[in-house]
Amino acid sequence: MKYHITPKQAREVTEEQFYSFFNEIVPRSNWASYHCRKMDIGKMIDYLDEVTVGRSIVDRKWNVCTFLTDRHYEGKELVDALWEAMKEDISE
Repeated sequence: MKYHITPKQAREVTEEQFYSFFNEIVPRSNWASYHCRKMDIGKMIDYLDEVTVGRSIVDRKWNVCTFLTDRHYEGKELVDALWEAMKEDISE
């Protein structure tokens, strides 16, 4: 089970967007590689605030539903489904 996003996933958003998820974070030139481990399951659930998490017994994928937007996200790993929700949250 993955517990945090990968550097590749971190680069799916801009550096400024990524930093906006945190109150205090030290900027670095290799921000995606260095800070990706800070974006873990707990951080994402805390940031998204009200979510429902479940796992399908049919395809074994994780499902995340956000209450505020009533949108559904899925991923092979829980962290991947949560990251999809996080990315959409900052793009709105």
